[in-house]
Amino acid sequence: MDSKADIAVRPPEFGETALPYPPALRAWGVLALFCLASIISVIDRGILTLVVEPVRADLAISDLQISLLQGLSFGLFYAVMGIPLGLMADRVSRKRLLIFGIVVWSLATMYGAEAASFGELFAARLLVGLGEAALAPCAVSTIADMFPPERRGRPISVYLLGQAIAPGIGLFITSLVLSAAPTGAFDGIPILSSLAPWRIVFFLCGAIGLVVAALLLLYREPPRRDVRPAQGAGSIGEAFVYLRRNWVLFLPFYVGFAVFTMHTYGLAGWNATYLIRTFGASEVEVGRWLGTGAMIAGGGGALLAGWVNDRIARRSGPAGKLRLLMAICLVALPSTLLVLAPTFGVGLAMVILSIAVMPMVGTTMVSTITELVPGTMRGVAVSLFGMTNTLLGATMGPLLIAVATQEIYRDPDLIGASMTTVGLPVIAGGFLLYFLASRGLRLCLKRDAAFAAVAQGAAD
Repeated sequence: MDSKADIAVRPPEFGETALPYPPALRAWGVLALFCLASIISVIDRGILTLVVEPVRADLAISDLQISLLQGLSFGLFYAVMGIPLGLMADRVSRKRLLIFGIVVWSLATMYGAEAASFGELFAARLLVGLGEAALAPCAVSTIADMFPPERRGRPISVYLLGQAIAPGIGLFITSLVLSAAPTGAFDGIPILSSLAPWRIVFFLCGAIGLVVAALLLLYREPPRRDVRPAQGAGSIGEAFVYLRRNWVLFLPFYVGFAVFTMHTYGLAGWNATYLIRTFGASEVEVGRWLGTGAMIAGGGGALLAGWVNDRIARRSGPAGKLRLLMAICLVALPSTLLVLAPTFGVGLAMVILSIAVMPMVGTTMVSTITELVPGTMRGVAVSLFGMTNTLLGATMGPLLIAVATQEIYRDPDLIGASMTTVGLPVIAGGFLLYFLASRGLRLCLKRDAAFAAVAQGAAD
């Protein structure tokens, strides 16, 4: 068992205030709303997954352009605006900022339903990224103010549960729309009756987001805790000074997740296309099988991660969580071997494994950030987490697979080989970087007594 100093790492001047935490019922009710918003955000983000082929045909674009719509278009504003919006989340009403973000990304998704060219759809996806950049800093910062550190892993895992099951829900909804549209189910409905099936998916998902934004008007934002007397929110400069002072920990910690997600985001963007092209399955068939499997595996992975993180937080804190991240990398290795899958069922199982491990890594990362970073800097820290993840993972993962398919293998049907070519080295890289972060944590604990201070209540 690790020393008590490993349990929670935070400078003593950032000690949490004595404010009582909100009643459990209220806290979990707010968390349920965040989970719903998280589900909608991931559905809108990954909305292209099952409609790659009809979008390619309708807009006359290539796999490379599809990868830009899946990654760069969304990731550019998401990454660039993540830090400013994270800083705003540390200073202004998190509730208002979150509602604003949801309205922006929902309207942008609806605009995408009317896109007549690659450029128009690219612009719509840029605005989706802008709106969604507000979600994580607002939600995680608020969750940290509603639950004590030793019981924070499970709420964070429930919040991330939304992201975990959302791809499956999105695939299932898309498959229902794609199967219903040819039967005339949307005939006579204003706007929808004149749209192609993939465009109906975009419009409906955006409209649902506006409903979620309205529901978020109902919750009361909790008071901020872990705030230094008479200073309020920390500045972005303070946050970067803190992170830079401990760069041997935070640099590999952040980049490790970003590298790992190059594999998971790459698969998320192309998994349905892989099953369709490699095994000749239809969009509807893939949507139902992959959607169901993704909901079960993603949800199970998120819940398991919350339980494991809470146990580790009580026993060994961040040091144990970094070891957990390395173990998850090893578990994910089989999901990179898609090129070897002999049947649809085996290929589907490999894809579902990657979906299961993603929330495990995400929950562990976010939970660890709340222990390593002062409360006045959590919004910025979570936004930096999202920025590095997006710039490398969400942007480069789908793009590298498309480049390998188009430039190396030169055959769309060999997309499985492209996924293996990209996946194996990035999973290995993620493992190495988490190992370096673990060594960096030990160095920070030894050289900086303030950094090694035990957070109030973390050892309870």
